[in-house]
Amino acid sequence: MHIAGVVAEYNPFHNGHRYHLEKTREMGADRIVVVMSGDVVQRGDVAIYSKYDRAQIAIDQGADLVIELPAPYSCSCAQVFALNAMRLFAGLGEGVVNSISFGCACASAELLEKAQSECEKLSDSEVFKELISSGLSYPAAMQAAAEKNCSDIKNVLNDANNILGIEYINAAKSVAPWIKLMCIQRSGALHDDLEVSDGFASATMIRKMIKLGSDLSSVVPQLPQSEPAFIENMDKALLFRIITADEDLIEELPFITKSLENRFFKAVQSGPRSVAKFEESVKSRDITMARIRRMVIHLALGINAQDMQIPVPYARILAMSSKGTDILSAAGSRTLNYDTSLSKLETDNDCRRVAQLECNAVRLREMCAGQLPQNEYTRKFVIRK
Repeated sequence: MHIAGVVAEYNPFHNGHRYHLEKTREMGADRIVVVMSGDVVQRGDVAIYSKYDRAQIAIDQGADLVIELPAPYSCSCAQVFALNAMRLFAGLGEGVVNSISFGCACASAELLEKAQSECEKLSDSEVFKELISSGLSYPAAMQAAAEKNCSDIKNVLNDANNILGIEYINAAKSVAPWIKLMCIQRSGALHDDLEVSDGFASATMIRKMIKLGSDLSSVVPQLPQSEPAFIENMDKALLFRIITADEDLIEELPFITKSLENRFFKAVQSGPRSVAKFEESVKSRDITMARIRRMVIHLALGINAQDMQIPVPYARILAMSSKGTDILSAAGSRTLNYDTSLSKLETDNDCRRVAQLECNAVRLREMCAGQLPQNEYTRKFVIRK
């Protein structure tokens, strides 16, 4: 049985995601297990729809098993995001997940593997170190270094999905070396495109359409049941959290540097009238907006640097098809606990800590959607036929 893994946010699930699952089947996958972000996402935002709705739609549209990537890892840099997603695949046991399928611009596993190898070399080069020292962000410095030294891979680094693919390769080498790459060329709209093309639109475009109340029927295969969440709805509460944070709290945040800390407090002193204004004040040549937004989410949820050092300690199943049981049956040598019940997964302090942070993320998303927080421990699990 060929079991393929997919890492996704489905924020929201759209026609491009359905196309990806269909192509994964066409390329030989008998079963598909998805590791999907919980209620906060990598760009530093709440997920627009509930993780339960997104997981159930994924099952309806072709996935067999959906496992949650909890808050500390789903709202993090590409390295942490990819590594802990891969740990959830690896936790099913060696050889259970045979390949990882992802959409990218180049659709060449060989080219991505070459790019990964070259990036590994470049990260130790003097050119790269000089570019970082000059104030460039990590992605920008890597791209500039590749342009100077490895012109044949510079175009690969132009695409965000290619870069994430490279991180999947890094992570697989570290924790699941048996997993092979399955590259699927993206069709229609590219990452962050703001146009609709032949029924395909980027998640960025669709989120804008949702905010405007536009008709989504041409770009999504299935509409969620939950209310959409917009982080701007909690703007004043988040701003209060920012302006009342003390130095000790900021020093404990993940990936904080002295430069970022200084810019944080300088922005606070400027008297920002909104979170967006605060974020604009913090941004610099070497600090990306996504990194700043993640910092705000970490502050809101109480995520600290130590939390990022915890390898994902459990695997919570969000949704499953009747065929999803085949994946669990094949996983006889699991190294992680896989269950639908959060209370059953809280077996030690690390599990309880990560579960608490994901519960915080759920509460934040629900409040951004104007809903009353629900109890994560009493959610009902449904198996789709």
